[in-house]
Amino acid sequence: MLFHPLGGPKWGRIDAGFLDPGYLRAVGSEHPGVDINRAGTSGDQDLGHPILCLAPGVVEEVAQDDVWGHVVLVRHDQAVARWVSRILGREVPALWSQYAHLIWPVVERGQRVLGGQAIGGMGKGGRQRYWAHLHFELRTALHPALFWPGKRREVIIRDYLDPAPVLAKATQEHRYVWERLIVNLTRPDLPQVREPNAGEA
Repeated sequence: MLFHPLGGPKWGRIDAGFLDPGYLRAVGSEHPGVDINRAGTSGDQDLGHPILCLAPGVVEEVAQDDVWGHVVLVRHDQAVARWVSRILGREVPALWSQYAHLIWPVVERGQRVLGGQAIGGMGKGGRQRYWAHLHFELRTALHPALFWPGKRREVIIRDYLDPAPVLAKATQEHRYVWERLIVNLTRPDLPQVREPNAGEA
């Protein structure tokens, strides 16, 4: 029922954890999610990699700013919240997942999305300020997509979940066939070109 945003736990590597003390020391802020890269990559090697939706839901918001880059916030079905409740052994009354630092989104507000559906490509944040990675959050209360709790640890404990144990259970393989694209990562604003089929000129 759950799909790892990078395709599966064995393909994803968490580089900064939930409420990571190292992140607090380095950045001066608590970390309300996890930062994920493709296993076996470094730098920008996974730039543009498809980011998949955790589970069925509706796109609550698509936003952008100079720090986050593109952000997608998904409100998941109640059945998903119940499933996560069973995984964590605690009540999860509602569930939102947030996908940040995308180089581009491919969904829009109000759109129904499926588990395993591509919702964007891994990016570097606004103004290309970071190495490519996905910042991923699980929220149990509705906040704007661009909301950042800063040092308010009590807000994170109340309104967020540690994604790591949930992602460890996200073992479903996606069931979708993607159209192969030639992607210009230096100009994501330009139309992307479909790759010709073998034998086509």
